[in-house]
Amino acid sequence: MKHIINTKNIVLVTLIILLGLFGFYLYNTYHAEDPPTWMANIKEDIRQMRDPMHHNTYDKGECTYYVFDKVKADGNMIEKSWRDAEHWANKAEEDGYIVNNTPKEGALLQTDTGPIGHVAYIEHINDDDSVHISEMNLHEAYEITERTIDSEQLEAYQVIHPKENPHAPK
Repeated sequence: MKHIINTKNIVLVTLIILLGLFGFYLYNTYHAEDPPTWMANIKEDIRQMRDPMHHNTYDKGECTYYVFDKVKADGNMIEKSWRDAEHWANKAEEDGYIVNNTPKEGALLQTDTGPIGHVAYIEHINDDDSVHISEMNLHEAYEITERTIDSEQLEAYQVIHPKENPHAPK
C-alpha cells in the first residue's frame, strides 16, 4: 500500500491551511465595514508595506529620528540605512540624493562635527540668507530646539535634499 503522507501532500495541506487563516483574518478584520471601506483599508495596508518611510528605524530621541519624521510629514523620503548623522551626506550621495551647499526649506543640514555628527531640518530661509532650523538632541535626547544659523556659518554644513516619496498619502 502506498503512503498517503508525502511531501507533496504536506505542502498542499499547509497551503490550504494558510489560505484559510488568511481568509479568516480578512473576514474578522474587515467584515464589520462596508465593502468600499474594507477595500480601501486593504489598499492602505499594501501602500504602507511599499512606503519606504512607513517605519522610522533610527534611534528615538536622536537627531536622525527627528529629521526622518519631519521629512516623512512633508511627503518626501530619505533612506533608513544612513546610520549616524556623520555618514548622511556621503550615504545620500551614494543613494542618488542631491547634496550641496544650497539651503532650501524642507532640506537637511548635516555636519560631521561631534562624536557622531548632527543633522537638522531647514524650516525657513530668512531674507538675510540665514537659515532657521529645528533639531533634536543638540543638547540632550528628545529635546527639540530651534535656532538660526548665519549665512557665514553655513560653510560648516552640507545640505541634503530629500526626494519625493511616491508612496506618501496624498
